[in-house]
Amino acid sequence: DCLKFGWKCNPRNDKCCSGLKCGSNHNWCKLHI
Repeated sequence: DCLKFGWKCNPRNDKCCSGLKCGSNHNWCKLHI
C-alpha cells in the first residue's frame, strides 16, 4: 500500500503513491513535479 497526498512519510524510505514524493524537509507526501 502506498502513502497518499499529505500523509506522513519517511524520506529515506519513500512509500508515497505514484506521482508523489516524500519531502525531506517536512516529511509528508507532496506532488512530485
